[in-house]
Amino acid sequence: MSDTPSANSPDDSPANASAASPSAVNDGGSVEPSLGPACLVLSILSLAVFCAVCGIGSWFVFSDQYPYAEKGITKQLIPWVATSQLAEADKRSITQQLNALVPILQNREIDRTQLTRLHFCLQDNPVLLWGAVQSIELQAPEAGLSETELTSLKRVTQRLLRMAANRQLGRRDLEFCLQNCSEVRADGASIETKQGLTAEQIRDFMTRAEQLVVKNEVPNEPYEKTPAETFAILLDHALNPPIEPAEIRK
Repeated sequence: MSDTPSANSPDDSPANASAASPSAVNDGGSVEPSLGPACLVLSILSLAVFCAVCGIGSWFVFSDQYPYAEKGITKQLIPWVATSQLAEADKRSITQQLNALVPILQNREIDRTQLTRLHFCLQDNPVLLWGAVQSIELQAPEAGLSETELTSLKRVTQRLLRMAANRQLGRRDLEFCLQNCSEVRADGASIETKQGLTAEQIRDFMTRAEQLVVKNEVPNEPYEKTPAETFAILLDHALNPPIEPAEIRK
């Protein structure tokens, strides 16, 4: 028999030469999967997200937001204020201010920019949670705080309210201060101050509040505005923002 390999020998087969090619086989000997399907899926998901964002943005820009704003005030916000821990005088004043917004929205007396500013003003308004602070002040004498601590409590809450009027205090900031003194309301819509607070819980509130006012360099002096008056300041700023110096120069 001849020792010369035949033409059909596996060693010289084109198929075997291709199979042994380094470009077709990885180091482990298995065929590398194609990235095509994965890229296709990723492209489809990206397109879907983009379309969803564009749809939501278009709805917000082109839909009529005035009826939604009116309904939010009359059906949600005003009933919430009525059941909040705010002092009765503040409840009445803030409710009147909210009711005064209804005909303004019905008659389209503000433009869309003002409407957007009003939305953010009401959504992130710490004054609407001020009943929780008032409840702490009411409970403090019975919790065993000293006269000095009661004076400090009054001063730090005044400084917080000044922060709110200056739009330096957000709703989440106030919730942070109230964290160990509050609980979720029964309706799940917000938080309210617990009853029967201890001195330590109130001191924790004071410590957190002091950290905020010091960080924001709020003057350590009396602030005599009521929560309702501060709420009016914030509403006025949303509807009638002050003209910036750069705009005046133009």
